[in-house]
Amino acid sequence: MHSVGVNLKKLFLALGDYAVFELALVATLLIRTGGLSSATWQTHALPFSLLNVLWVMTFYICNLYDLTLARDLSRFFRAFLDGMLANLAVALAFFYLIPIFGIAPRTNLVLYFVLSLLLIYAWRLFFYRRISPTIFRNRVLFVGTPADAARVHELLAKSGLGYELAAVAETAPGSRFDSGHVTWHVSVDLIDQILKERRINTIVLGHKPDDIPGLRDALYKTLFTSVALLDRASLEESVTGRVPLEHMSQTWFLEHLREGDKAWYEGTKRVADVLLALPFGILTVALYPFLAIAIKLTSKGPVLYSQERVGRGDVNFRIYKFRTMRQDAEAEGAPKFAVKDDPRLTKIGSFLRATRLDELPQIWNVIRGEMSFIGPRPERPAFAEELTRQMPFYALRHLTRPGLTGWAQVNFGYASSFDDNLKKLQYDIYYIKHRSPLMDISILLKTIGIVVRRQGT
Repeated sequence: MHSVGVNLKKLFLALGDYAVFELALVATLLIRTGGLSSATWQTHALPFSLLNVLWVMTFYICNLYDLTLARDLSRFFRAFLDGMLANLAVALAFFYLIPIFGIAPRTNLVLYFVLSLLLIYAWRLFFYRRISPTIFRNRVLFVGTPADAARVHELLAKSGLGYELAAVAETAPGSRFDSGHVTWHVSVDLIDQILKERRINTIVLGHKPDDIPGLRDALYKTLFTSVALLDRASLEESVTGRVPLEHMSQTWFLEHLREGDKAWYEGTKRVADVLLALPFGILTVALYPFLAIAIKLTSKGPVLYSQERVGRGDVNFRIYKFRTMRQDAEAEGAPKFAVKDDPRLTKIGSFLRATRLDELPQIWNVIRGEMSFIGPRPERPAFAEELTRQMPFYALRHLTRPGLTGWAQVNFGYASSFDDNLKKLQYDIYYIKHRSPLMDISILLKTIGIVVRRQGT
């Protein structure tokens, strides 16, 4: 149930994709030359191997390592076609705009693309239907009430990650659901027997071990097995990618959000921010005249607008953005949340929002150290104050620098209400707990995919 297991599954899928791309190259050369000479292979191996790495990265950007795609093959097929068309564009740019390998394949590239299209699709179907349901199936025993068991069953069923609720050891009376696959037991003393009979991989606890008589002793015996042990909150966190605040307490935050442990990461991230800010700063300067003209031609008002935002440690700072809304967007005087398809957006503003170009002036805030490329989006003081009053844990967002993009942005989108902000907060706290260089790279790639598909928030 661990996120490690999910990441291992994604890694296996990515390595499989890469291997199939390599196989498609071998098949292409065999078809075109009638054999596979050493000279032919040496000419094509390096450039196509590098291209295959780029193709796997493009698949990631196109969200093709979202394991929930297995639940809806029509959705997978649409994403797959988008990904392969993007790969074709990457291949053309790779060979014709960066001609450093001495080859400019035409027929070979077309044949290679067609074979990759067919072989990858077949491999993905095989993975979803045969490998994932068997090798990666995780059978779960839940210890808790029937009501909680029903919620866990629904959560696992929707995850699409290969997890199956196989048994429940109920700790209180209640209405049982009948899925046809779940066995029910009324005593925690039977846990050892359940593990063997139902081939359990993971135990999920709906209670603390000391809350139920006999539960602690029964769980102690599992230390000598390979069965994983999770609490209810950790289950939801690993499956959804957010921290379920309804199961959290101050004690949990004290145990999991120790900023001293992140000092090395924050230092490394700051260096990376400065290095990345330089080329993005040049891009901002180059685009400014064109964007300024477009903004002026489509609406009245200034090119840039500024707002005060809340940053790390609850310190306020000022950001600048390219204006995307009408000048009278808040004519009533009270700040308003932005919403999806906001009617206050100008014609060019919709494009700037979707492509995130409106955020480019905030590169200056990154250089100054007020922001990072990756982190929770900074909120306006009026909103932050009200949200903190309603959600005391909201202030935890300010443990790290706010970012141009973040885990909440690539997983949730607009937050136009209290409930939306509560969900977004859960993603932000998940990021603060798990943040690392690899996670930042993942967010950056997902953001590129959002920008390419013009789904910016």
